[in-house]
Amino acid sequence: MNQKYSNVLALELALYEIHDKGYDPIQKITDFWEKYDLISIQNTINLLLKNHTDTNYMNEIYVVSHKKVFSADLFRLLVAYFMAHTNPVAIDNIDISDAETTQISRQELSITKRIHEFFGRITD
Repeated sequence: MNQKYSNVLALELALYEIHDKGYDPIQKITDFWEKYDLISIQNTINLLLKNHTDTNYMNEIYVVSHKKVFSADLFRLLVAYFMAHTNPVAIDNIDISDAETTQISRQELSITKRIHEFFGRITD
């Protein structure tokens, strides 16, 4: 297959897999949140948005691969949320509280809360 079409195929498959027997949007949502924490999501989105002048870095196979995998995972998550919100699916059954990524994200939110409160006190 032509390499330039491989990332398009991954995105298309996210739309077609919803028709697979046993497709479970809740499981897709859970899979995403167990794979990514908020910091890794933020870092990857920054990577996607940056216009790097270092083309050697941006063409590194692991960078290109990570961007493609993350983009497909993110699109799959969005499709799953759409399916959960447009079909009778109990989205509150998602439990990622024990996931390592959840613990990392909670730590980050704790840090950002303290920083936010600090600057709030300064401006008061």
